[in-house]
Amino acid sequence: MRSCFLFSLILFLMFLCLGTPASGQAVPGGDTGYFLIDSDPGDAQVIMDGIYRGNTPITVPVSITATPSHTITVSKTGFFPFAQTFPPPMQAGQTQAVYAVLERSTDTGTLIVTSSPQGALITIDGGMGQQAPWTYSDLSAGSHVVRAFLSGYQPFLTLVTVPPQGTVTADVQLVLLSRTGILQVTSSPGGADIYIDGFYSGYTSATIGNLAAGPHYVQLRLAGYQEWAGTINVPENGVATISEQLTVPPVRTTGDLVIASEPPGASVSLDGVYKGNTQAGDLLDLTGILPGTYTLLLQLANYQDFTSSVEVQAGRVTRVNAKLVAAAYPSRSGTLLITSDPQGANIFLDNACIGITPLTIPSVEAGTHSLVLRLPGYSDYASSLSVAPGQAVQVHGALSPVPTTTGQGILPLAGAVVVVLFFMGRKR
Repeated sequence: MRSCFLFSLILFLMFLCLGTPASGQAVPGGDTGYFLIDSDPGDAQVIMDGIYRGNTPITVPVSITATPSHTITVSKTGFFPFAQTFPPPMQAGQTQAVYAVLERSTDTGTLIVTSSPQGALITIDGGMGQQAPWTYSDLSAGSHVVRAFLSGYQPFLTLVTVPPQGTVTADVQLVLLSRTGILQVTSSPGGADIYIDGFYSGYTSATIGNLAAGPHYVQLRLAGYQEWAGTINVPENGVATISEQLTVPPVRTTGDLVIASEPPGASVSLDGVYKGNTQAGDLLDLTGILPGTYTLLLQLANYQDFTSSVEVQAGRVTRVNAKLVAAAYPSRSGTLLITSDPQGANIFLDNACIGITPLTIPSVEAGTHSLVLRLPGYSDYASSLSVAPGQAVQVHGALSPVPTTTGQGILPLAGAVVVVLFFMGRKR
C-alpha cells in the first residue's frame, strides 16, 4: 500500500536537496521564497493562511516581505491535525522545510454546521452537499474540510477538528460578494486543471467570473508537468490574466494519475482520500503522487462502485478509464454535471441556489427541473431539463454579456475572450 515512513522521509529530503520549487509564480509584496511541506502519512491536506493549497508533498511560494508569518495546518481524515506558525524564508529563492507527523484517531464524533446567512450548501471532505444547518453524525474523529456556497457570497473553506466521542459546531460566516472581477487563465500546453483558492474552476483555457476582487491563490495541474502555483490580484470590475508555459521537472521522484469515467461526474478517492470528480471533457489530473500501489475508488449515484489497484511509478503518467456499470436497482434520482462559459456562475435548480459552476450534483430527483445560471454582467442562462432515474445529464451554459450603452468596456471584452477561448479547443 502506501510508501513507508522512511521512504517518504528520504524522498522529502531529496526534494529539499534538489531545491527546485514545484510551483513558480512570484507573489505580491516582495521576492519569493518557498515552503516545502510533507507529512507522515502522506497525501494530507495543506491549508496555509486559511487557503487550501493542495496535498503533501507540496511546495508553496510565498513573499519573503509581505507577511511576517504563515500558519500551516496539515490534516487528514482519521488523524488529528498538525498546526504551526512559521516565519517566511529569509532569502529569495530559499526553501523552508515543514514535516508534519500526524497522530491517528480511531474514534468518531459529531459535527454540526450552521451558516450565516442560513441555507448555505455545505460539503464535508468533498462529499454530497447538504443545506445548513446540518448535523453529521459518526464522522471519524480528526480533521475534516468544510466548504460552503451561497448565492451572492464568497465561497468558504475551513478546517474543523472533530473530537473523539464529542461534538463540535462549525459556524460558517459568509462574506457578501460585493466587489468582483474576472480571471482569464491560459497555459501551454492547454488542458491544465485550474484550482482557485482550493476550488476546482475548470481547465485551461478558461475565463472565470464572479471572483471577489483581491488576491486569489491559483494552481495549474497537468499530468507530466510541474505544478504551477501563485497568487494573482483580481481587480474590481477588471480582468486579471495568467498565461503560463508549463515545464517538465528535470528530476521526477513522484508520479501522476489521469482519470476519466463513463459517465462522468464520479467522485474519486485514492486510498480513502477524496481527490475530486471526473468531468465531462476533462481528465482529472492527480499530480505529485509518491510511488507505490494505491486503491482507487470511483463512486456515482445509481452506478456500482469502481475499485481498482493502481501502481504509481516515479516519472510516469498512469491513465485510468473507468467504465461504470449501472446499478441493478437504481434509485429515483440522477446526476447533473453543470459547466458554463465563463465559469463561476451561480446555479439555481428549481429556484434554489446549489453552488457555482463547474459543479457535479448527485442524487437529483428524477423528473423535470428548471435551471438558471446567473453571473453578474451576463444575461441569465435558463433551461428546463429532464432527469431520468440513473441518468447523468450534462449541461453547458454559454452566457452572453449584457450590452452596455457605449458598446465599450470590460464586459463586452470579456465576452469576446470567452468566444475565442471556446473555439481554441477542449482538453485532450
